[in-house]
Amino acid sequence: MRTHRANALAVIFAATLVAASCGGDEDPDSADGSDVTATGSDPAATSAGSATATGGTPTDGTTGSTATTGSTAPTEGTAGGVEGGTLVWAHEQEPPDLHLNDPENNLSITSWIRGGMWEGLYGITSETAWFPELLAEEVEITENDDGSVTGVFTLRDGLTWSDGDDLTADDVKYTFDMFMAQDDAGEYVYLLGDRSGYDTITDFTVDTPTQFTIVWSAFYAGYQGLFTEVHPSHVFPADPVEAAAAENEALREWQVGGDVVPSSGPLVFESWERGATMVLVRNEDYHGSTSPDVTNTGVAAVERVQITFVPDTDAQINALKAGEAQVIWTQPQTQFEELVNDDQFAIASLPGPSYEHWGFNFNNVHLAKPAVREAIALAMDKAEVMTGLYTPLFGDILPAEGLGNAYWMSNQDDYIDHQAPLGYGAGDADAARARLEEAGYVDSGGVYEHPQDGRLTLRVGTTGGNALRELQQQLLQAGLAEAGIEIVIDNVEGAAYFSEHPFNEESLACAASGGTEGNCGIWDITQFAWVGGPWPGSSAASFRSDSPNNPYGYQSEEFDAKTDECDATVDEAARAQCYNEADEYITTLEVDPNGLVIVPITQKPQFYAYNREALGAAAVSPDGNIGGPLVNVVDYRFAG
Repeated sequence: MRTHRANALAVIFAATLVAASCGGDEDPDSADGSDVTATGSDPAATSAGSATATGGTPTDGTTGSTATTGSTAPTEGTAGGVEGGTLVWAHEQEPPDLHLNDPENNLSITSWIRGGMWEGLYGITSETAWFPELLAEEVEITENDDGSVTGVFTLRDGLTWSDGDDLTADDVKYTFDMFMAQDDAGEYVYLLGDRSGYDTITDFTVDTPTQFTIVWSAFYAGYQGLFTEVHPSHVFPADPVEAAAAENEALREWQVGGDVVPSSGPLVFESWERGATMVLVRNEDYHGSTSPDVTNTGVAAVERVQITFVPDTDAQINALKAGEAQVIWTQPQTQFEELVNDDQFAIASLPGPSYEHWGFNFNNVHLAKPAVREAIALAMDKAEVMTGLYTPLFGDILPAEGLGNAYWMSNQDDYIDHQAPLGYGAGDADAARARLEEAGYVDSGGVYEHPQDGRLTLRVGTTGGNALRELQQQLLQAGLAEAGIEIVIDNVEGAAYFSEHPFNEESLACAASGGTEGNCGIWDITQFAWVGGPWPGSSAASFRSDSPNNPYGYQSEEFDAKTDECDATVDEAARAQCYNEADEYITTLEVDPNGLVIVPITQKPQFYAYNREALGAAAVSPDGNIGGPLVNVVDYRFAG
């Protein structure tokens, strides 16, 4: 069995190399749209400053100049590198504007750029964990007798904006008031896709310039993900409604009153040449980073950062090899193996909150049977996918056996692989066949059939045009064929896949109604990447019965109650354990005999490479939408 699949793998890769060598590849899935917010909300709806903000309107990407510009010559500086110079980051997608929640934006690239300019109460580490960023210490949480919860927040001393104004508790209060401002018709003014956690705040009191108190009507488990960006109150109107309207305009071009919007982070916006480059400069008044991932706690060593928009993958590689860029941080593509195998470049990707999966349409006549879903899970060979596709790009940073949890990722302390002990993902065709036969399926010439429901043929779809993801489909397709499960690949080019298949209005209507409304036959199995974050509770909305954006059609009152229980648990350790219990509903049949909604395959980090000859030191870049290559920009230094 393995020999047949090894031969299939060789054929698949040979075809891919031929296709890649043709050049001119503008991969539609290199856009941030290959990953969808793990909140289960519409992929177009994200929320800046929220725990559920994960970026990503699925999109085909933007076109623009592939020209790149070299760095300016740095000056001699400290040991371990030199001060000054322009760091060039080559990225495939240009944002339409810098308002993260503009309905025409919501892209991860926007979040990554803003991550270098605005800081929040909490930041994210390389271990996909929260750390106090603008805060001096962890929040003090108190449960009140009436069921409400009080949080006392203390800011660090000496926080400043890049224009010299102090950053104080008034700025946090302003941010909250502006988010929640409504017009005369009762409509929210500021473009914010999700106000969860903000909408249950019943009181916000500024105690001192560095201390404020928030009261929630009930405990909100994602509180650390609120205010991941604090906005500058001193440059916008005092009236919250007017401020919200002003920000909606100002943030698009990052200009207010003829000046750039001030920064609290290590970088300040300087210029944007549409279709070519964006330039950010060093914040000379930066108050310093407290991230456990940084070594430089002062201002950035590099003088400027230039983001060069290069839509073509081969052009990105050529820019790095020619010294026209020093850093790539982008969607992984098979062509990047060229950089992996070149000693001139260091690969510094980290595991993050984005994970690939196969998800099942519960309203399909075959997939409605738990035995069929389990047979697929048993027949899928995650290790083969890892060996063939991800290990060549990322080395050993990801588990060789793949991922087995949808709530916790492998680099998080509370991760438990719930699937491997059950044999899921092991490529066991014999076990899969036995499971199908228990459910009444009969082998009919190599493909199983059911007496009433017919031939076991299932379609799997994804964002067409991404070679890595299409190879993943083909590998799994070959393994399932050995188990008598016929898989037909049914892709839609680029980000149009989301709106045409799993998030099609008719598909969602079917899922929400239990199959009584909408169109249940648009898709069978979906393959894409969910994006989560440090708070795993954001995953629940993708699977809850009452979620209008649960694409799978899974409905379980027990699961809904379990997620409510987890989110209401104040004790951190108990809450983490509870989320693991919730995951077993989604990834196994152990607690719910009608569970097993998805099969996680692997985490999918961004591909992060830098020129080790040009840079004397690089930055740790946490994966995820509130991470990226600029949050720790202070640590980049040129070699000299």
